[in-house]
Amino acid sequence: MVPARPSQGNTMMRGMLLLLAGAAMIYLGFSGSDVEESTPVSGEPPTEIWQDASLQDLPSEPEEVGMQAMPGEAATSVDPAQTPSNPAPEPDSSDEPESPEEPLPTRDPSTVPRFELVGASADPVQLASILLDAWIMRDTTALGAFVNGEEGGALTPARREMVAAFWQAMVGKRESAAGTLTALKGKQGVTSSELSLLAQAAEVPGARSLVVTRARRGALERAMQMMLLEEDSSRALAEGRLPHAAVGYSDLIHAELEAPWPAHVEALAAWSSNLRKAQGSHRLSKSGDWPCIELVVRGGETLTHIRKRALVEQEGLLVCTGLIERVNQVKRYIHPNDRLRVPTTRPNVLVDLSARLVVYRHGEEAVLCFPCGIGREGKDTPLGVFQVGGKVEEPIWYQSDGPPIPYGSPENALGERWIEWRQDGAKTSYGFHGTNDPNGVGSRVSRGCIRLRNEDVKELFELLPMGAEVVVQP
Repeated sequence: MVPARPSQGNTMMRGMLLLLAGAAMIYLGFSGSDVEESTPVSGEPPTEIWQDASLQDLPSEPEEVGMQAMPGEAATSVDPAQTPSNPAPEPDSSDEPESPEEPLPTRDPSTVPRFELVGASADPVQLASILLDAWIMRDTTALGAFVNGEEGGALTPARREMVAAFWQAMVGKRESAAGTLTALKGKQGVTSSELSLLAQAAEVPGARSLVVTRARRGALERAMQMMLLEEDSSRALAEGRLPHAAVGYSDLIHAELEAPWPAHVEALAAWSSNLRKAQGSHRLSKSGDWPCIELVVRGGETLTHIRKRALVEQEGLLVCTGLIERVNQVKRYIHPNDRLRVPTTRPNVLVDLSARLVVYRHGEEAVLCFPCGIGREGKDTPLGVFQVGGKVEEPIWYQSDGPPIPYGSPENALGERWIEWRQDGAKTSYGFHGTNDPNGVGSRVSRGCIRLRNEDVKELFELLPMGAEVVVQP
Protein backbone atom coordinates (compact mmCIF):
# COMPACT_ATOMS: atom_id res chain seq x y z
CA MET A 1 0.00 0.00 0.00
CA VAL A 2 1.38 3.41 -0.99
CA PRO A 3 1.35 6.01 1.82
CA ALA A 4 -0.67 9.17 1.21
CA ARG A 5 1.44 12.03 -0.04
CA PRO A 6 1.40 15.24 2.01
CA SER A 7 0.95 18.71 0.54
CA GLN A 8 3.79 20.20 -1.51
CA GLY A 9 4.75 22.70 1.20
CA ASN A 10 4.90 20.04 3.88
CA THR A 11 6.75 17.73 1.52
CA MET A 12 9.51 20.26 0.84
CA MET A 13 9.91 21.17 4.50
CA ARG A 14 9.99 17.53 5.53
CA GLY A 15 12.65 16.62 2.97
CA MET A 16 14.82 19.58 3.89
CA LEU A 17 14.63 18.80 7.59
CA LEU A 18 15.51 15.13 6.97
CA LEU A 19 18.63 15.80 4.95
CA LEU A 20 19.65 18.77 7.09
CA ALA A 21 19.46 16.73 10.27
CA GLY A 22 21.38 13.84 8.72
CA ALA A 23 24.04 16.09 7.22
CA ALA A 24 24.52 17.94 10.49
CA MET A 25 25.00 14.71 12.42
CA ILE A 26 27.53 13.38 9.91
CA TYR A 27 29.52 16.57 9.53
CA LEU A 28 29.66 17.16 13.26
CA GLY A 29 30.94 13.62 13.64
CA PHE A 30 33.79 14.46 11.27
CA SER A 31 34.66 18.05 12.04
CA GLY A 32 32.22 19.82 14.34
CA SER A 33 30.94 22.16 11.59
CA ASP A 34 27.35 22.97 10.65
CA VAL A 35 25.44 22.36 7.40
CA GLU A 36 23.42 24.46 4.96
CA GLU A 37 20.31 23.38 3.11
CA SER A 38 20.56 20.14 1.18
CA THR A 39 20.00 19.69 -2.51
CA PRO A 40 17.28 17.16 -3.45
CA VAL A 41 18.75 14.33 -5.49
CA SER A 42 16.18 11.64 -6.14
CA GLY A 43 13.93 11.45 -9.19
CA GLU A 44 10.61 9.58 -9.07
CA PRO A 45 11.47 6.00 -8.06
CA PRO A 46 8.75 3.35 -7.98
CA THR A 47 6.70 3.56 -4.79
CA GLU A 48 7.18 -0.12 -4.03
CA ILE A 49 10.91 0.49 -3.72
CA TRP A 50 10.64 3.34 -1.24
CA GLN A 51 8.77 1.80 1.63
CA ASP A 52 8.83 4.81 3.97
CA ALA A 53 6.73 7.91 3.28
CA SER A 54 9.54 10.23 4.33
CA LEU A 55 11.75 8.72 1.62
CA GLN A 56 9.12 8.97 -1.09
CA ASP A 57 8.32 12.57 -0.36
CA LEU A 58 11.72 14.23 -0.64
CA PRO A 59 11.43 17.49 -2.64
CA SER A 60 12.35 17.37 -6.31
CA GLU A 61 13.46 20.75 -7.68
CA PRO A 62 16.71 19.88 -9.45
CA GLU A 63 19.41 22.33 -10.41
CA GLU A 64 21.07 22.19 -13.81
CA VAL A 65 23.64 19.41 -14.09
CA GLY A 66 25.97 18.52 -16.93
CA MET A 67 27.75 15.25 -17.70
CA GLN A 68 30.23 15.01 -20.53
CA ALA A 69 32.59 12.27 -21.66
CA MET A 70 30.30 9.22 -21.71
CA PRO A 71 31.89 5.87 -22.44
CA GLY A 72 31.83 4.56 -25.96
CA GLU A 73 30.39 1.32 -27.15
CA ALA A 74 32.30 -1.89 -27.53
CA ALA A 75 30.98 -4.56 -29.83
CA THR A 76 30.62 -8.03 -28.46
CA SER A 77 32.12 -11.00 -30.29
CA VAL A 78 29.21 -13.21 -31.37
CA ASP A 79 28.69 -15.55 -34.28
CA PRO A 80 25.99 -13.79 -36.31
CA ALA A 81 24.77 -16.96 -37.97
CA GLN A 82 20.99 -17.24 -37.71
CA THR A 83 19.69 -20.79 -37.52
CA PRO A 84 16.03 -21.80 -37.33
CA SER A 85 14.70 -22.57 -33.87
CA ASN A 86 13.77 -26.07 -32.85
CA PRO A 87 10.03 -26.26 -32.08
CA ALA A 88 10.72 -28.89 -29.43
CA PRO A 89 13.13 -27.31 -26.94
CA GLU A 90 14.94 -29.49 -24.48
CA PRO A 91 15.25 -27.38 -21.36
CA ASP A 92 16.72 -28.72 -18.17
CA SER A 93 14.13 -31.25 -17.21
CA SER A 94 13.47 -28.24 -16.06
CA ASP A 95 12.37 -25.64 -13.61
CA GLU A 96 9.53 -27.37 -11.81
CA PRO A 97 6.94 -25.04 -10.25
CA GLU A 98 7.80 -24.94 -6.59
CA SER A 99 7.78 -22.50 -3.72
CA PRO A 100 10.70 -20.04 -3.56
CA GLU A 101 13.58 -21.25 -1.42
CA GLU A 102 15.32 -17.91 -0.90
CA PRO A 103 12.90 -14.98 -1.33
CA LEU A 104 14.33 -11.49 -1.50
CA PRO A 105 14.22 -9.84 1.93
CA THR A 106 11.71 -7.14 2.74
CA ARG A 107 12.59 -4.57 5.33
CA ASP A 108 12.04 -1.02 6.42
CA PRO A 109 15.03 0.88 4.99
CA SER A 110 14.61 3.63 7.58
CA THR A 111 15.43 1.30 10.46
CA VAL A 112 17.61 -1.53 9.18
CA PRO A 113 21.08 -0.70 7.79
CA ARG A 114 22.14 -2.71 4.74
CA PHE A 115 25.69 -3.05 6.07
CA GLU A 116 26.74 -4.24 9.51
CA LEU A 117 29.36 -2.17 11.32
CA VAL A 118 32.08 -4.58 12.37
CA GLY A 119 35.46 -4.07 14.00
CA ALA A 120 37.39 -0.92 14.77
CA SER A 121 39.06 -0.61 11.38
CA ALA A 122 38.82 1.84 8.52
CA ASP A 123 37.77 -0.77 5.94
CA PRO A 124 37.47 1.19 2.66
CA VAL A 125 34.74 -1.11 1.31
CA GLN A 126 32.72 -0.73 4.50
CA LEU A 127 33.06 3.06 4.48
CA ALA A 128 32.22 3.25 0.76
CA SER A 129 29.15 1.05 1.04
CA ILE A 130 27.79 2.89 4.07
CA LEU A 131 28.36 6.29 2.41
CA LEU A 132 26.57 5.22 -0.77
CA ASP A 133 23.78 3.54 1.16
CA ALA A 134 23.12 6.73 3.14
CA TRP A 135 22.79 8.63 -0.13
CA ILE A 136 20.58 6.07 -1.86
CA MET A 137 18.20 5.49 1.04
CA ARG A 138 18.16 9.10 2.28
CA ASP A 139 18.90 7.59 5.70
CA THR A 140 22.05 8.63 7.55
CA THR A 141 21.60 6.33 10.56
CA ALA A 142 24.36 3.85 9.69
CA LEU A 143 26.70 6.55 8.38
CA GLY A 144 26.28 8.60 11.54
CA ALA A 145 26.99 5.54 13.67
CA PHE A 146 30.12 4.86 11.64
CA VAL A 147 31.65 8.33 11.78
CA ASN A 148 30.80 8.81 15.46
CA GLY A 149 32.04 5.38 16.51
CA GLU A 150 35.27 3.41 16.69
CA GLU A 151 35.25 2.73 12.95
CA GLY A 152 35.26 6.43 12.06
CA GLY A 153 38.00 7.06 14.59
CA ALA A 154 40.25 4.68 12.67
CA LEU A 155 40.16 6.87 9.54
CA THR A 156 43.19 9.03 8.80
CA PRO A 157 42.54 12.74 9.43
CA ALA A 158 42.84 13.59 5.74
CA ARG A 159 40.34 10.92 4.74
CA ARG A 160 37.90 12.03 7.44
CA GLU A 161 38.10 15.59 6.12
CA MET A 162 37.73 14.45 2.51
CA VAL A 163 34.63 12.30 3.14
CA ALA A 164 33.05 15.05 5.27
CA ALA A 165 33.70 17.64 2.55
CA PHE A 166 32.29 15.35 -0.15
CA TRP A 167 29.08 14.83 1.80
CA GLN A 168 28.83 18.58 2.40
CA ALA A 169 29.22 19.26 -1.32
CA MET A 170 26.55 16.71 -2.20
CA VAL A 171 24.03 18.32 0.18
CA GLY A 172 24.72 21.81 -1.15
CA LYS A 173 27.52 23.32 0.94
CA ARG A 174 29.97 23.62 -1.93
CA GLU A 175 31.98 26.62 -0.69
CA SER A 176 32.96 24.78 2.48
CA ALA A 177 33.86 21.70 0.44
CA ALA A 178 35.99 23.75 -1.96
CA GLY A 179 37.93 25.20 0.96
CA THR A 180 38.61 21.74 2.36
CA LEU A 181 39.69 20.58 -1.10
CA THR A 182 42.33 23.31 -1.24
CA ALA A 183 43.60 22.41 2.24
CA LEU A 184 43.83 18.69 1.36
CA LYS A 185 46.02 19.07 -1.71
CA GLY A 186 49.41 17.50 -1.05
CA LYS A 187 48.32 15.73 2.13
CA GLN A 188 48.91 12.02 2.70
CA GLY A 189 45.98 9.64 3.15
CA VAL A 190 43.80 10.60 0.16
CA THR A 191 44.20 9.73 -3.50
CA SER A 192 44.29 12.10 -6.45
CA SER A 193 41.18 10.38 -7.83
CA GLU A 194 39.28 11.02 -4.61
CA LEU A 195 40.28 14.68 -4.69
CA SER A 196 39.20 14.90 -8.32
CA LEU A 197 35.75 13.55 -7.40
CA LEU A 198 35.54 15.99 -4.48
CA ALA A 199 36.37 18.79 -6.91
CA GLN A 200 33.50 17.69 -9.19
CA ALA A 201 31.08 17.60 -6.25
CA ALA A 202 32.18 21.10 -5.17
CA GLU A 203 31.28 22.58 -8.55
CA VAL A 204 27.87 24.13 -9.21
CA PRO A 205 25.82 21.24 -10.71
CA GLY A 206 25.23 23.00 -14.03
CA ALA A 207 28.96 23.63 -14.42
CA ARG A 208 30.17 20.13 -13.51
CA SER A 209 32.28 18.21 -15.99
CA LEU A 210 31.33 14.75 -14.77
CA VAL A 211 33.65 12.24 -16.40
CA VAL A 212 32.39 8.67 -16.12
CA THR A 213 34.85 5.81 -16.43
CA ARG A 214 34.49 2.05 -16.29
CA ALA A 215 38.16 1.78 -15.29
CA ARG A 216 38.98 -0.05 -12.09
CA ARG A 217 38.49 2.22 -9.07
CA GLY A 218 38.97 1.93 -5.34
CA ALA A 219 35.83 1.25 -3.32
CA LEU A 220 35.49 4.77 -1.95
CA GLU A 221 36.15 6.34 -5.35
CA ARG A 222 33.46 4.09 -6.85
CA ALA A 223 30.91 5.13 -4.23
CA MET A 224 31.70 8.82 -4.72
CA GLN A 225 31.40 8.51 -8.50
CA MET A 226 28.09 6.67 -8.14
CA MET A 227 26.67 9.38 -5.89
CA LEU A 228 27.54 12.02 -8.47
CA LEU A 229 26.17 9.85 -11.26
CA GLU A 230 22.91 9.12 -9.43
CA GLU A 231 22.34 12.83 -8.82
CA ASP A 232 23.20 13.74 -12.40
CA SER A 233 21.01 11.01 -13.94
CA SER A 234 17.96 11.76 -11.80
CA ARG A 235 18.23 15.46 -12.64
CA ALA A 236 18.56 14.72 -16.34
CA LEU A 237 15.45 12.52 -16.18
CA ALA A 238 13.46 15.19 -14.33
CA GLU A 239 14.53 17.84 -16.83
CA GLY A 240 13.63 15.73 -19.87
CA ARG A 241 17.21 15.15 -21.04
CA LEU A 242 16.36 11.52 -21.60
CA PRO A 243 19.27 10.30 -23.77
CA HIS A 244 21.67 11.75 -21.19
CA ALA A 245 19.71 10.08 -18.39
CA ALA A 246 19.70 6.74 -20.25
CA VAL A 247 23.49 6.64 -20.52
CA GLY A 248 23.83 7.77 -16.91
CA TYR A 249 21.54 5.08 -15.51
CA SER A 250 23.31 2.48 -17.63
CA ASP A 251 26.65 3.50 -16.11
CA LEU A 252 25.14 3.54 -12.63
CA ILE A 253 23.69 0.03 -12.93
CA HIS A 254 26.97 -1.36 -14.27
CA ALA A 255 28.90 0.34 -11.46
CA GLU A 256 26.67 -1.26 -8.83
CA LEU A 257 26.94 -4.72 -10.41
CA GLU A 258 30.75 -4.41 -10.50
CA ALA A 259 31.05 -3.08 -6.94
CA PRO A 260 32.76 -5.07 -4.13
CA TRP A 261 29.68 -4.85 -1.87
CA PRO A 262 26.36 -6.75 -1.99
CA ALA A 263 24.03 -5.52 -4.75
CA HIS A 264 21.47 -3.00 -3.56
CA VAL A 265 18.34 -4.70 -4.92
CA GLU A 266 15.97 -1.84 -4.14
CA ALA A 267 18.20 0.75 -5.80
CA LEU A 268 18.73 -1.43 -8.88
CA ALA A 269 14.95 -1.77 -9.25
CA ALA A 270 14.49 2.00 -9.05
CA TRP A 271 17.35 2.70 -11.47
CA SER A 272 16.03 0.04 -13.87
CA SER A 273 12.61 1.70 -13.89
CA ASN A 274 14.19 5.08 -14.65
CA LEU A 275 16.41 3.50 -17.31
CA ARG A 276 13.31 2.17 -19.07
CA LYS A 277 11.72 5.63 -19.06
CA ALA A 278 14.86 7.22 -20.45
CA GLN A 279 15.59 4.58 -23.11
CA GLY A 280 12.08 5.02 -24.48
CA SER A 281 13.42 8.26 -25.98
CA HIS A 282 16.89 6.99 -26.79
CA ARG A 283 17.82 3.44 -27.82
CA LEU A 284 14.19 2.36 -28.23
CA SER A 285 13.07 5.43 -30.17
CA LYS A 286 13.32 6.09 -33.90
CA SER A 287 14.42 9.65 -33.13
CA GLY A 288 17.17 8.50 -30.73
CA ASP A 289 20.84 9.20 -31.35
CA TRP A 290 22.26 5.72 -31.98
CA PRO A 291 24.34 4.03 -34.72
CA CYS A 292 22.27 2.60 -37.55
CA ILE A 293 21.81 2.03 -41.24
CA GLU A 294 18.70 3.43 -42.91
CA LEU A 295 16.67 1.53 -45.48
CA VAL A 296 13.72 2.67 -47.64
CA VAL A 297 10.87 0.15 -47.81
CA ARG A 298 10.16 -1.21 -51.29
CA GLY A 299 6.79 -2.35 -52.55
CA GLY A 300 5.71 -5.71 -51.12
CA GLU A 301 8.45 -5.83 -48.47
CA THR A 302 7.91 -7.02 -44.90
CA LEU A 303 10.16 -6.61 -41.86
CA THR A 304 11.74 -9.96 -42.75
CA HIS A 305 12.80 -8.54 -46.13
CA ILE A 306 14.17 -5.43 -44.41
CA ARG A 307 16.23 -7.57 -42.03
CA LYS A 308 17.66 -9.64 -44.87
CA ARG A 309 18.62 -6.52 -46.83
CA ALA A 310 20.26 -5.04 -43.73
CA LEU A 311 22.33 -8.21 -43.18
CA VAL A 312 23.63 -7.96 -46.76
CA GLU A 313 24.38 -4.26 -46.49
CA GLN A 314 26.11 -4.31 -43.07
CA GLU A 315 28.69 -7.03 -42.51
CA GLY A 316 28.54 -8.60 -39.04
CA LEU A 317 25.11 -7.14 -38.26
CA LEU A 318 23.09 -8.90 -35.54
CA VAL A 319 19.43 -7.96 -35.52
CA CYS A 320 15.95 -9.49 -35.46
CA THR A 321 12.64 -8.25 -36.87
CA GLY A 322 11.27 -7.60 -33.39
CA LEU A 323 14.07 -5.13 -32.65
CA ILE A 324 13.55 -3.32 -35.98
CA GLU A 325 9.84 -3.09 -35.21
CA ARG A 326 10.42 -1.78 -31.68
CA VAL A 327 12.91 0.97 -32.49
CA ASN A 328 10.89 2.19 -35.47
CA GLN A 329 7.56 1.92 -33.60
CA VAL A 330 5.80 0.42 -36.61
CA LYS A 331 3.93 -2.51 -34.99
CA ARG A 332 4.74 -4.80 -37.96
CA TYR A 333 2.93 -2.56 -40.46
CA ILE A 334 5.24 -0.94 -43.00
CA HIS A 335 4.53 0.82 -46.27
CA PRO A 336 6.47 1.58 -49.44
CA ASN A 337 8.84 4.55 -49.06
CA ASP A 338 8.89 4.29 -45.26
CA ARG A 339 12.39 4.96 -43.95
CA LEU A 340 13.41 2.41 -41.31
CA ARG A 341 16.45 2.58 -39.04
CA VAL A 342 18.26 -0.67 -38.26
CA PRO A 343 20.55 -0.65 -35.18
CA THR A 344 24.15 -1.62 -35.91
CA THR A 345 25.23 -2.00 -32.27
CA ARG A 346 25.08 -5.67 -31.34
CA PRO A 347 22.47 -6.68 -28.74
CA ASN A 348 23.65 -8.86 -25.85
CA VAL A 349 22.62 -9.84 -22.33
CA LEU A 350 24.41 -9.70 -18.99
CA VAL A 351 23.01 -11.92 -16.22
CA ASP A 352 24.14 -11.05 -12.68
CA LEU A 353 23.25 -13.92 -10.36
CA SER A 354 23.89 -12.20 -7.04
CA ALA A 355 21.70 -9.24 -8.02
CA ARG A 356 19.12 -11.57 -9.68
CA LEU A 357 19.11 -9.22 -12.65
CA VAL A 358 19.03 -9.66 -16.43
CA VAL A 359 20.45 -6.66 -18.32
CA TYR A 360 19.56 -6.35 -22.01
CA ARG A 361 22.23 -4.20 -23.67
CA HIS A 362 23.27 -2.63 -26.95
CA GLY A 363 27.03 -2.92 -26.91
CA GLU A 364 27.99 -1.90 -23.37
CA GLU A 365 24.95 0.30 -22.77
CA ALA A 366 22.12 -1.11 -20.65
CA VAL A 367 18.74 -0.70 -22.35
CA LEU A 368 16.34 -2.72 -20.18
CA CYS A 369 16.67 -4.66 -16.92
CA PHE A 370 14.52 -7.52 -15.65
CA PRO A 371 14.46 -9.24 -12.24
CA CYS A 372 14.97 -12.99 -12.49
CA GLY A 373 14.92 -16.28 -10.63
CA ILE A 374 18.07 -18.43 -10.71
CA GLY A 375 19.14 -22.02 -10.03
CA ARG A 376 18.55 -23.36 -6.54
CA GLU A 377 21.30 -24.93 -4.43
CA GLY A 378 22.68 -28.02 -6.10
CA LYS A 379 21.19 -26.88 -9.43
CA ASP A 380 23.22 -23.71 -9.85
CA THR A 381 22.93 -21.59 -12.96
CA PRO A 382 26.21 -22.05 -14.85
CA LEU A 383 28.64 -19.18 -15.25
CA GLY A 384 30.23 -18.34 -18.59
CA VAL A 385 29.53 -17.09 -22.08
CA PHE A 386 26.64 -18.48 -24.12
CA GLN A 387 24.83 -17.61 -27.33
CA VAL A 388 21.10 -17.39 -27.99
CA GLY A 389 19.87 -20.47 -29.82
CA GLY A 390 16.30 -21.52 -30.58
CA LYS A 391 13.41 -19.28 -29.61
CA VAL A 392 9.98 -20.83 -29.04
CA GLU A 393 6.63 -19.17 -28.43
CA GLU A 394 4.11 -20.97 -26.21
CA PRO A 395 6.55 -23.79 -25.47
CA ILE A 396 5.78 -27.36 -24.51
CA TRP A 397 7.67 -28.48 -21.41
CA TYR A 398 9.57 -31.68 -22.23
CA GLN A 399 10.42 -33.29 -18.92
CA SER A 400 13.21 -35.82 -18.59
CA ASP A 401 11.29 -37.75 -15.96
CA GLY A 402 7.71 -37.46 -17.16
CA PRO A 403 5.37 -36.85 -20.07
CA PRO A 404 5.43 -33.54 -22.00
CA ILE A 405 3.31 -30.80 -20.46
CA PRO A 406 1.49 -28.69 -23.05
CA TYR A 407 1.54 -24.92 -23.21
CA GLY A 408 -1.21 -23.39 -21.12
CA SER A 409 -1.20 -26.10 -18.48
CA PRO A 410 -0.79 -24.72 -14.94
CA GLU A 411 1.95 -27.35 -14.53
CA ASN A 412 4.05 -25.99 -17.42
CA ALA A 413 6.93 -24.14 -15.72
CA LEU A 414 8.19 -22.54 -18.97
CA GLY A 415 5.43 -19.97 -19.18
CA GLU A 416 5.03 -17.94 -22.37
CA ARG A 417 8.44 -18.20 -24.03
CA TRP A 418 11.62 -20.29 -24.23
CA ILE A 419 14.98 -18.78 -25.33
CA GLU A 420 17.67 -21.44 -25.57
CA TRP A 421 21.34 -20.97 -24.68
CA ARG A 422 24.05 -22.59 -26.78
CA GLN A 423 27.73 -22.85 -26.03
CA ASP A 424 30.35 -23.26 -28.75
CA GLY A 425 27.55 -24.11 -31.16
CA ALA A 426 26.15 -26.94 -29.05
CA LYS A 427 22.75 -26.99 -27.38
CA THR A 428 22.58 -26.78 -23.62
CA SER A 429 19.71 -27.52 -21.26
CA TYR A 430 19.69 -23.90 -20.07
CA GLY A 431 17.92 -20.76 -21.22
CA PHE A 432 15.57 -17.92 -20.41
CA HIS A 433 11.92 -18.74 -19.93
CA GLY A 434 8.72 -17.51 -18.35
CA THR A 435 6.99 -18.95 -15.34
CA ASN A 436 3.81 -20.40 -13.93
CA ASP A 437 4.71 -18.94 -10.52
CA PRO A 438 5.63 -15.22 -10.62
CA ASN A 439 6.51 -15.35 -6.92
CA GLY A 440 9.60 -17.37 -7.83
CA VAL A 441 11.14 -14.46 -9.76
CA GLY A 442 13.88 -12.99 -7.59
CA SER A 443 14.56 -16.26 -5.80
CA ARG A 444 16.60 -19.45 -6.11
CA VAL A 445 13.91 -21.69 -7.55
CA SER A 446 15.00 -23.23 -10.86
CA ARG A 447 17.14 -26.17 -11.93
CA GLY A 448 19.62 -23.80 -13.54
CA CYS A 449 17.60 -21.79 -16.04
CA ILE A 450 16.86 -18.07 -15.74
CA ARG A 451 13.21 -17.57 -14.84
CA LEU A 452 11.52 -14.29 -15.86
CA ARG A 453 8.06 -12.85 -15.45
CA ASN A 454 5.99 -13.73 -18.50
CA GLU A 455 5.63 -10.13 -19.64
CA ASP A 456 9.41 -9.69 -19.37
CA VAL A 457 10.39 -12.82 -21.25
CA LYS A 458 7.97 -11.89 -24.04
CA GLU A 459 9.66 -8.49 -24.36
CA LEU A 460 13.15 -9.99 -24.31
CA PHE A 461 12.06 -12.61 -26.86
CA GLU A 462 11.19 -9.88 -29.38
CA LEU A 463 14.39 -7.85 -28.91
CA LEU A 464 17.06 -10.55 -28.67
CA PRO A 465 18.31 -12.07 -31.96
CA MET A 466 19.61 -15.59 -32.31
CA GLY A 467 23.39 -15.59 -31.96
CA ALA A 468 23.40 -12.79 -29.38
CA GLU A 469 25.90 -13.22 -26.56
CA VAL A 470 24.74 -14.04 -23.02
CA VAL A 471 27.28 -13.50 -20.24
CA VAL A 472 26.46 -15.03 -16.84
CA GLN A 473 28.47 -13.68 -13.90
CA PRO A 474 28.33 -14.53 -10.18
